[in-house]
Amino acid sequence: MLNVPQTILITGGTSGVGLALVNQLHDEGHNIVIVARNVTKFKQLLHQYKNLNCYLCDLASRQQVETLCNDIIENHPDISIIINNAGIQYTPCFVEDEFNFDSIEHETRVNFLAPAWITYLLLPAFINNASPSAIVNISSGLALAPKTHSAVYCATKSALHSLSQSLRYQLAESNVRVMEALLPLVDTPMTTGRGRNKLSPKEAAAQIISGVKSEKNEIYVGKARFLPLLMRISPALVKNMLRRS
Repeated sequence: MLNVPQTILITGGTSGVGLALVNQLHDEGHNIVIVARNVTKFKQLLHQYKNLNCYLCDLASRQQVETLCNDIIENHPDISIIINNAGIQYTPCFVEDEFNFDSIEHETRVNFLAPAWITYLLLPAFINNASPSAIVNISSGLALAPKTHSAVYCATKSALHSLSQSLRYQLAESNVRVMEALLPLVDTPMTTGRGRNKLSPKEAAAQIISGVKSEKNEIYVGKARFLPLLMRISPALVKNMLRRS
């Protein structure tokens, strides 16, 4: 996987880890299909790169996602990899005045429902093509143990982690691999002003790509690589560490 040119769909490809994935995968000769909402950044990327296709889509809208997937199947029948990277995070706690009731649904739609929708809608094309394909869900160490703030974000990543495992079981006898990349705190616009010693998007993308090439089911990026061992030794310790992150 990724050792020969592929057509790759990347959601949230105009900033952060998504943009770093676009940069590196494009340089390796892959045909990239980007999905995002920022028109200005789209135009900049189209001017900068060849073999780049951009689609505007509000991932919180089921109707727009359905239209998007129909267009992708029609225009890119050779698509073989989905990277569900787009995500949003709201930090206020439920008990704080800043918390927005509407953010619950919006965050759930973008972080969890959209990857599930896209996977379902594109999966028949993957299976019918019979060539090796992959669904790569970009998740977080917070899927294993949540922090105090961003409760809905943590819940969506936990749901995406569970979905990835179930899909892996369902597709075990097919040509489709299901992979999940669990990230630590990465230096992106979403994490501005929070945390220290954050991993760069460039390095996060490089480790994700390396994991996909190695066909790892779960790709633990940066400091997240310690989580499986620590969870076996002391789940309570991990939960306490991430609770305060």
